[in-house]
Amino acid sequence: MVERARTARRFIRATNPPYLIDALHIIELDKRDPHTNQTAIANLLKDGVDFGLISESGMPGVADPGSEVVTMAHKSGWRVRPLVGPSSLLLALAASGLNGQNFKFDGYLPVKEAPLKKAIQQIVQSITQHKTTHIFIETPYRNDRLFANLLKELPAHIKLCVARDISGQEEFIKTRTVKEWRGKQVVLGKIPTVFLVGL
Repeated sequence: MVERARTARRFIRATNPPYLIDALHIIELDKRDPHTNQTAIANLLKDGVDFGLISESGMPGVADPGSEVVTMAHKSGWRVRPLVGPSSLLLALAASGLNGQNFKFDGYLPVKEAPLKKAIQQIVQSITQHKTTHIFIETPYRNDRLFANLLKELPAHIKLCVARDISGQEEFIKTRTVKEWRGKQVVLGKIPTVFLVGL
């Protein structure tokens, strides 16, 4: 089970597997409609076929497609084994210096201004009351817009970590107070970025 057959084949080929790539049965997951391939997946489970779930980036089922497949496997009574590589969310949290004992992944914050402002206010309330670290992501072309909104709406003492291109060639991970960020010229660009806020 993969997000994109083409890149999954390329990745598998790079591992020099002891089998033919063309012999693999690859099913693409549709992240817009996770129910699309349910019949094919149900048939594999019914036939007792072992299969893996490969993500384009990150960890399947965590801020990534795949949870529907895992749910079906559990319902069918099959053993589920997580075989994870690096997860950008946990790497960002570990590198942020923010509270790793109490954290929440918020996924994507609202795009429209009014709901976004409200979501940020709720995050600040959670940080203040419970010292929760909040982790969220954004579609890369909206990174700079979200960053600007965070600097505008967050109180000056709140810490904001920007973790861009984790483990990549353009890796940039910095935690500063909002007040300190406001004095910097930062352009994140269209590169995958994880945002974390806390105390």
